[in-house]
Amino acid sequence: MIELMTQPSTTPAHLLFLQCFAASSKEGKTQDFIRNEITGHLLDVIEPMNLTKEAWQKTLDRISLSKNIDEDHVSDPFLTNLPSVLQKFISKKKLNWKKFSDVKVSTISSSSDSDKLELIYVKPGGTIPQHTHEGKENFLVLHGSYSDEYGSYMEGTMQTRDESHDHKPIGNPITGCIGLAYTNGKIKFSGKFSKVLNFFNY
Repeated sequence: MIELMTQPSTTPAHLLFLQCFAASSKEGKTQDFIRNEITGHLLDVIEPMNLTKEAWQKTLDRISLSKNIDEDHVSDPFLTNLPSVLQKFISKKKLNWKKFSDVKVSTISSSSDSDKLELIYVKPGGTIPQHTHEGKENFLVLHGSYSDEYGSYMEGTMQTRDESHDHKPIGNPITGCIGLAYTNGKIKFSGKFSKVLNFFNY
């Protein structure tokens, strides 16, 4: 987790994940507080510069736009469970869902096959097939909870999984689970029907 938080954001997917982490969890808010304190100190010690009227107006316009969230998205009970930064991002695009028996997955930001951000919904009591990871997956629980062979994870927690983890996540029987997955490699199914699932995953 520390490694993820201290790395510079080089892709839109990584930056958006860190913003959601900062908004959704105690650990993320602590990291964000520390970052803001450091930024505030640097602002105090650097020499001030004059802003042009054009730059100032662009800043005000950007702030104004960021406050406007699409009315249809605000009334959507699914999206209201997401961090505001993610609601704003999604309001500008249409979500395309891949639907499986117990799971829906939508890629919301991807710069390459090895770096992407996915919104994942597991229905109440639903399962994601047994799998491991070729790279790393950082999974942030945005709503509800889930459990696997390694424990139970509540809203606001983040887990890191890699090739050493072989698990079968199960959504909370009442709330299900909405999560945000930042990955730098594909998942590799390892359970029943793994050969078929991996064929369609590549």
